[in-house]
Amino acid sequence: MVFTLGEIASRIGAELKGDPGLKIRGPATVETAEPGDITFISSHKFRKYIDSTRASAVIVYPGLQSLDRSLLIAKNPHLAFALVMRMFFRPFPELKPGVEKTAVIPEDVFVPESSYVGHHVVISSGARIGENVAIYAGAFIGENTDIGEGSVIFQNATIREKIKIGKNVVIYPNAVIGSDGFGYSWDGSRHLKIPQAGTVVVEDDVEIGAGTTVDRATLGATIIGKGTIIDNLVQIAHNCKIGPGSVICAQTGLAGSTELGSRVTLAGQVGVGGHLKIGDNSVVEGQSGVRSDIAPDSVVFGTPARDVFLAHKIEAILNRLPEYVKKLKKLESYFGKNR
Repeated sequence: MVFTLGEIASRIGAELKGDPGLKIRGPATVETAEPGDITFISSHKFRKYIDSTRASAVIVYPGLQSLDRSLLIAKNPHLAFALVMRMFFRPFPELKPGVEKTAVIPEDVFVPESSYVGHHVVISSGARIGENVAIYAGAFIGENTDIGEGSVIFQNATIREKIKIGKNVVIYPNAVIGSDGFGYSWDGSRHLKIPQAGTVVVEDDVEIGAGTTVDRATLGATIIGKGTIIDNLVQIAHNCKIGPGSVICAQTGLAGSTELGSRVTLAGQVGVGGHLKIGDNSVVEGQSGVRSDIAPDSVVFGTPARDVFLAHKIEAILNRLPEYVKKLKKLESYFGKNR
């Protein structure tokens, strides 16, 4: 597939400085690009590559210039490059409707002609499959679970009973949706299991990464809000409520009944204690531990998570602690000798 630079500029809404007839064969990273490729530079950190990259065209932020290559100027080069990627590649495999012979589907389940069910998929009684759904090899769909139209369930994903999956949801391989919440009570001699009688509701346009687990509620529902993106290897415990448009990065864990507002970002390896609330538009930086509620529009870091400026200041002081200890010992020695 080949596009002219003029076509690309028009599709992504960028200002073109260069030859509109230049043919572009595909996107590439700024370091590995060859003539005929298009790449991008989104920050001052990478501006040094503007002269060394071999790409024929570069998407850049306003103010960055080059004398020897064509430029597409965009306010958000990263977003512009994402749009270019979608011109050349599909986000997901092309849907080819049909049902493989090895799939196990009970008589009371209707699979629309527009949908696909792969090899060794098991769909349980009472499940409802929407139009244009793809369920790939080895996936399991539990009893009375709904899969909304346009959703993609990748290989070996497990969606247990009585779960609601919205429209255009993507669930990646080996994710588990609706496993039992971690609920037990000590009766004096053993841990007594509390029945996990609730459900999980995954709203429209959500993506759930490979190996991620979303536990069903004890009672009520664990809710993943519309447009939320969850990375690989994330744990969402029972009765959590994730607000719309949130981003949860890899190896993050949320304890039970945690509530995230809208557009919250949890960076990698964040841990959040149970029954806490994180306000709208907040950011928790990587490897932080959240022990108390966080107000809206906050940026926090550390364990316990604090305002990011204070936390980094404390970290800087800690890094110099050996130096301070040496100075303190010298002072103690000096005053000890001169008493």
